[in-house]
Amino acid sequence: MKTPEIELFDTATEKLKQNTGFTVEKNKNGIDATGFIETGTSRLPVAIDIKRSVTNSVLPALNHQFTHMNEYGLLVAHYINPLMAERLRGMDIWFIDTAGNAYIKALPVYVYIKGNKPSETQKAQPTNRAFTPTGLKIVYALLCQPKLVNASYREMAQTTTAALGTVALVFKDLTKLGFIVDMGSRGRRLKNRKMLLERWLIAYPEQLRPKLETGRYRAIDPNWWQTADLHNMQAYWGAEVAADRLTHYLKPQMITLYVMEERATQLKMTNRLRKDPDGDIEILKTFWDVQSEFNQADIVNPILVYADLIASGDPRNIETAQILYERELAEHFRED
Repeated sequence: MKTPEIELFDTATEKLKQNTGFTVEKNKNGIDATGFIETGTSRLPVAIDIKRSVTNSVLPALNHQFTHMNEYGLLVAHYINPLMAERLRGMDIWFIDTAGNAYIKALPVYVYIKGNKPSETQKAQPTNRAFTPTGLKIVYALLCQPKLVNASYREMAQTTTAALGTVALVFKDLTKLGFIVDMGSRGRRLKNRKMLLERWLIAYPEQLRPKLETGRYRAIDPNWWQTADLHNMQAYWGAEVAADRLTHYLKPQMITLYVMEERATQLKMTNRLRKDPDGDIEILKTFWDVQSEFNQADIVNPILVYADLIASGDPRNIETAQILYERELAEHFRED
């Protein structure tokens, strides 16, 4: 049985074939893979990323992902509107969609089609539960602690504050997508973790992060964060401050804090933070089990630091993110 993502891929590639005669082949089954675009005169190697919707917030991570691949990147989406098509073309991100819109540029091969609208019969498929806001919390826990893949659903529900039934559904979808392998009596194994990380990086700023944001603030002392003590506040430095502490490569301009909701007032009062929509401090709610062993320091997990740097779209942050990845994450996300 085909997954909604594979059906999306098949529809988009069939539209490309109808419009151009080009075919797209994948090297393996699954929703994200490497493959080729066959043009008749050229065989272009591509890394394929299938995404139902594409918004501005996912573009930095998508661009970073494709930039660091050996193949050309090919985004396969349900629908790319004309404005988004222009943005993707400006970033030189290749795409095809189920309405027949496309951009491919490997001269002398050049295709740019925009303005086609999806037909009434091309209904958007339900979002995979693993990449909904709650599902992303579960995936984050698994990325930080891969051994949790063998925890009971009840343990996972407690760790991620998700409903027991939701955990079961997310695990089912991750298995269907090839990220969890059920080995029967030998338990479960997390697989394709680097690919899962890439999917999480793209979905996090669009689906989960906006729900965590509590607002912008400003401090009376602009250097307050350099000496502020977060111990016993269940608060954690994120993004630029955390990246500076891990790499010593970035001078923070935006101060990002993740804090347990019930401790936010104490944090703001202690550090004299005042609400300011243009402030250089952003406060977000924690979304993980702050008592878990992977978050005992006063900075968030490097995975979350990396995600926020990439999502910012700032070139200096993205450069720092790559340094952070090589130092802190690469060894944990070798191809498996």
